[in-house]
Amino acid sequence: MAIGFIGCGTITAAIVSGLGAADHNEKIIISPRNAANAARLASRFANVEIGRSNQCVVDAADLVVLAVRPKVMEDVLAELRFRPENRLLSLVAGTSLARLKQLAEPCQHIVRAVPIPPVALCAGPTAIYPHDEAIVHLFDRLGTSIVLDDEDQFDLFTVSTATMSAHFAFTGVVTSWMERRGVAADKARHFMNMMMRGLADAASAASGASFAELADEYQTRGGLNEQVRTHLEENGHYAAFADALDAIETRLERAR
Repeated sequence: MAIGFIGCGTITAAIVSGLGAADHNEKIIISPRNAANAARLASRFANVEIGRSNQCVVDAADLVVLAVRPKVMEDVLAELRFRPENRLLSLVAGTSLARLKQLAEPCQHIVRAVPIPPVALCAGPTAIYPHDEAIVHLFDRLGTSIVLDDEDQFDLFTVSTATMSAHFAFTGVVTSWMERRGVAADKARHFMNMMMRGLADAASAASGASFAELADEYQTRGGLNEQVRTHLEENGHYAAFADALDAIETRLERAR
């Protein structure tokens, strides 16, 4: 299967890198839209080539991966001519399947997915809608596929991916605090990185427990963890976080 990428940003680079790390040799054609990224990928992987244009990518590909920003997506699609046998995988947040079918006629075999950058390490969960065996297989090689039966549910998974930057920002607050008190930056970062990884592994091992139950388990009454959690709760930080998720959901609903 020849895979073509329209758009050559962070997610395209992550998927192509993950496929390279998994040692698979599908023909991959990437658009020249981001010349520097495209050149780097083509130099790293022998099976990657740069198309002369977005249309050349579509013409050469069986599976076309749409990985552009939402605000330019309609303009990009308006310039492309799809074949009925093309398969389109959209990574564009907020654009519904029905709208994609209108914009990519006569292509009717369209799937939505929301991969995240860790697919570069074959360690990313990817939500998919609707079910498509080839797309599931693709992202299982890059981590784990999670297939949704409902597009509204799929969009909720998209909302959840909007928390990645906040996760790193939270961890950065801790490391910066340690550094201001004299801890070497490399030691602070290594410690927090390993702690976050350990907590993620512990949550995976305790798959039957809710995150609320784990939060209780990882605090002692009157202890240090309880003090931090209570401080954040009393100052409305968790409520504000939930409000931010509501705002992202509203934004996606308007985009559909």
